[in-house]
Amino acid sequence: MNQNIIYKLEDLIKNNNKILFYEYLKILNLYKFFIESVQEFILEDQLEIITFFHEKALNKHFDIFDILNKTESSIFITNKTKEKNFKLALEYYRNRSIYSLDSFQSIEAIKKTNKYTYSVIDFLVKNTSLISNVYDFNKEMFQEKLEYFSSDKEFYEIYSDKYCDIILIKKNFFQEFNPSLFSSFGLTIRFCELGQIGFKKDTIILNENEALVTNGISLGQYKVLTNDINYLTIHIKDKFLKDFNIKEINYSMKKLPWKIEKNSSFLFENLNTLKNNQILILNFLTKIILELLEEKNSLNFKVLSESNILKITKFIDNNLENPNLSISQLQSIFGFNKNILIQLFKKNYNICPSKYIINKKLEYASTLLIETKLSVTEIASKLNFSNSSKFSLNFKNKFLYTPLQFRKKYKELK
Repeated sequence: MNQNIIYKLEDLIKNNNKILFYEYLKILNLYKFFIESVQEFILEDQLEIITFFHEKALNKHFDIFDILNKTESSIFITNKTKEKNFKLALEYYRNRSIYSLDSFQSIEAIKKTNKYTYSVIDFLVKNTSLISNVYDFNKEMFQEKLEYFSSDKEFYEIYSDKYCDIILIKKNFFQEFNPSLFSSFGLTIRFCELGQIGFKKDTIILNENEALVTNGISLGQYKVLTNDINYLTIHIKDKFLKDFNIKEINYSMKKLPWKIEKNSSFLFENLNTLKNNQILILNFLTKIILELLEEKNSLNFKVLSESNILKITKFIDNNLENPNLSISQLQSIFGFNKNILIQLFKKNYNICPSKYIINKKLEYASTLLIETKLSVTEIASKLNFSNSSKFSLNFKNKFLYTPLQFRKKYKELK
């Protein structure tokens, strides 16, 4: 019942005042982050907060920041801890949005008010960057941006429930940087089946058939670097890990070679159908977690397990500048005939070995263009293309831009 009331109030606020709606979302997310450091966030908390903002929507003279000057409780009448954390979220938001302070300055300003205990201030100081990420990211604004492009959702799919968020991007229709999904809780898996993604933080490049697994780490903004893209983000929420007693994943950020088998890919092409089949999605999430915990090694969504193909691709990755790198060299080193090599690559990557080598060289070239000052001719020579024109043609076919256009367009990644 409470969830239905929340949905209705959110719709009323959004239709009445979209700016106020986004204020509500940001403050709600900040409150969730703060309160979950001391106790569980529950649906009734959100109901109290949305009711507060609904009052603002009905009364244009109502100032949401007035309660910061009151000593008595205004929102959570019977719970001083929740009231304090809500006011903390309001105060941080006001410092950032109204006073234009950065995260560090906002926390310093909060410290000077002398309203909060040492333990609260210590928590804020230790989590300055995380709190800033919570403030900056707004999934609903991102989703609304997606909705603008296609009413039939041919470019993307979105699925969300209490256990996970899944976003599938099928086309490069964002030309500028966009916020990547961030959550300080749970586990986020970013998988690039086709194309290439560049993240602003640490100049991270996610290539085809690679997954980036993060736990409480923000990657900042991202750009799609290729014309063709099939990019999947799966956020496994903390509630799933708690409800099913999943032990903690041992790493905060890790890149893996990863592949989606055909018998699982239909899930992502028909995300809307999952709303009527929660057992299917729960089973799928459990398989991912088990794989990451290395308790299973043969799942629908799995790390490539064939030792032969792993050895070969590792060799290719380590020898991209080797002038002798070719199918013939792979045959000689690994003892497979040409037909076996083609079968291995077709099965695992749906392309032939020579195309795989070219793709890897071009992915490496894109990194060199962003991270170094090498000229196009020098990069072409370094990767043993016969000439810079042939290199530029191959590069443009994959990335839509010439090497120089690519360097100029994505220099912000550096």
